[in-house]
Amino acid sequence: MDRREFLQVAAAVSSLAGQGLLPLLGAPRKGGRGRARARKGGYAGPSNVFAEPPAIEPVTGYLPKFKPVSRGAMSGAFAAKYTLVVCHGSAAKSRNSVSGSLDVAFSGDQCETTESRRARPANIVKTKLTCRGEFNSASNWTLESSIQGAKDLGFVEKGSWDGEAMVVKSKSWTQRRRTENPLIGRWALLPLLASGKLKQKSLTFDMLDDSTLRPGQLVRYTGEVKIPLAGGGVKLDCYAQTGRGVVPIHYLIDQAGRVQLITQSTVNWVLSEVKGTL
Repeated sequence: MDRREFLQVAAAVSSLAGQGLLPLLGAPRKGGRGRARARKGGYAGPSNVFAEPPAIEPVTGYLPKFKPVSRGAMSGAFAAKYTLVVCHGSAAKSRNSVSGSLDVAFSGDQCETTESRRARPANIVKTKLTCRGEFNSASNWTLESSIQGAKDLGFVEKGSWDGEAMVVKSKSWTQRRRTENPLIGRWALLPLLASGKLKQKSLTFDMLDDSTLRPGQLVRYTGEVKIPLAGGGVKLDCYAQTGRGVVPIHYLIDQAGRVQLITQSTVNWVLSEVKGTL
């Protein structure tokens, strides 16, 4: 269902409800069976009409093609490749297409990423981030964005964090933002999730998303989720991230710590390769 169809249906339902022609959706059935129950994947509420659990709803149309990566580890020095899977809407299954890729590499305290989006012309964003401490807090970073075949549209940003505020500079401006929590780069979360540290204790942080600050983020473990695949199901640990400036993000991780799926509504990431020692 696309946005226009959703708005049309919502308007119709609202009209019928206003006339008293619909039952109260939240009313419990006899025996209490209608009560919302917490289910695997961290979701509590009525059954999702498209997919169960909601953590995989944005990629249900892509899952028949998905084969979980079974080699390599996301700890120490490693490199991982992800496929960008876009969700164009949901029906019985989501409507998906491949629209880019992401390379992530960790070595020592360095995290480097290259994200490519298949727009016309293509947009390529490269980052280099220096991490520090137990939770890979950001120290300094460089972001370089370029548009294929259009050199004049590229730009470079440089940033740093001193534990209290982040400063980002470009050729023509400087921006300073105060932080309330540890500042962690989005992709620097991967080894933290892989380590299992967050399974017993949730993490509150401010997220560095490229050079943008997403404050007040929370990552918590929400349980085990069974992923339906062409050759049978596989169980993955699910972590949910919520906070200011983001729609909920789900990280689905196998028993070896590989972050296999990252779902975030319209933009989702599917692991395709890991190079690291297990």
